[in-house]
Amino acid sequence: MTRQQTGFLIGFATVALAACSGNPMPGDKGYPFNMTGMYDTSVEAMGTVYAGPAEIATSPGGLIYGKLQLDGPETVLGDFEGSISGDTLTFESHYERAGGCMGVLSGTGIIEEGGGSASGDAVVDDDCAGDMFDATFSMSRQSD
Repeated sequence: MTRQQTGFLIGFATVALAACSGNPMPGDKGYPFNMTGMYDTSVEAMGTVYAGPAEIATSPGGLIYGKLQLDGPETVLGDFEGSISGDTLTFESHYERAGGCMGVLSGTGIIEEGGGSASGDAVVDDDCAGDMFDATFSMSRQSD
C-alpha cells in the first residue's frame, strides 16, 4: 500500500468515526425515539380495555422506567421498565390489581419518531387468572 493510499484510509476512518460519534444514542438528548413524559395508555386483554396514565422516562443507554396505572373493571398499578433499541420498545410492568392479584404485563412495539406514541403486542401473566394471555397496548404522550 502506498503512502498516499494509507493517508486516504486514515483520513476516511477519522471522518467516519467523527460522524458516528455525533449521532445520539438511545437515552441521549436528541435521540428520535426516546419516550419521556406522561402517556395515555391502553391495554386490551381478553376483550377488556384497561386505560390510564403511564409516567415514563428514558435514561442513558435507552433504559426505560416509570409507573403505570390502568383503570378498567378494576385498577392495575405497576412499575414500568424496559429498553429502547432503534425504534423498538420492549418493556415489563410488574403489577398488582384488586384482591391482591399480581402479574406481569410484557410487551414489544414500535415507537413513532419523536417518541410521541408507541403500540404493539403484549402478554399478560396474571396469578389470579392462572394463565398467560395475549394483549395489545398503545401509548400516546399527553399534551402539555
